[in-house]
Amino acid sequence: MTESAVLLADSGLDGGATAPLPPADRATWTENDAQTEEKIDRDQLLVLSSDLIRSLHRRISGHRFRANKHDGTRLAVARALVQAITAHNQVLRDMEQEEIKDRLARIEATLETRDRDQKYLEQIEREQAKRRRL
Repeated sequence: MTESAVLLADSGLDGGATAPLPPADRATWTENDAQTEEKIDRDQLLVLSSDLIRSLHRRISGHRFRANKHDGTRLAVARALVQAITAHNQVLRDMEQEEIKDRLARIEATLETRDRDQKYLEQIEREQAKRRRL
């Protein structure tokens, strides 16, 4: 059963007219992934954008393109998806840059410590060499 089919339940009133499910039923629906904890990574974003591109390409690459009444809605949803993908990709990029900055800071701190330790060891060796000469 599709999501739209689940979201619309037959109320049995008004000659079988459909009514939306109550919000409580929508929130507890087993296939509702609005509150999923899993993060979307770049590979998944690439899959989403590739699917969108293929879908749009299939739509316009037939022998003859004929517009239909749903094209406006489809394009609006496609634009929203592209904006969401772009924003999500930017957040991922920002997170990766922060991670790189943190790693670089740790590497620099390690190198500074190593340099200090090296200088200290060289100083001790010079002092020991001095003592041996005396």
